[in-house]
Amino acid sequence: MGLTLQFFIGQREPIIDAVKAFDFDYLERLAAENKMADFSLHLEPNDLNFLVICATQLKNLDEFGLRECLDMTVPYFDSEDGGAYLVDRAIIGLFSQFSENEAAELATNWFEWMAAGHQVDLEVNNDAIEAVGKLIAICKEAQECDLDLVHSWLL
Repeated sequence: MGLTLQFFIGQREPIIDAVKAFDFDYLERLAAENKMADFSLHLEPNDLNFLVICATQLKNLDEFGLRECLDMTVPYFDSEDGGAYLVDRAIIGLFSQFSENEAAELATNWFEWMAAGHQVDLEVNNDAIEAVGKLIAICKEAQECDLDLVHSWLL
């Protein structure tokens, strides 16, 4: 299956419980409701830090990454095969500042960061632009509806 890197919006406990139980029916239902952004693009987990840093730069904010925004004090799931963590609302606020029309620009800047960080040639693709656009959209909905943002990964 490979590494999945996803973001979900909703109530944190049911999402975290679904990841922990490998309840793919629940997670697929969230995806069908447009409450998921899928970053399973052959990325490394640290690449999502690059995405957040790029977003802060584009909005002229103090830099921060995803890792420091993962909450390990509330119920969360962490194992050698997967994890699910509540994401600080700062991430919701950050991505809510973007319009979905800015997804291509953000994805392009992100891929430039990754290419430099990994010292390889990378070209942004439609899957990456779609994932960034979806993250923007779900963060806007999370902010408007006071929903939690949960980051999950599974092997």
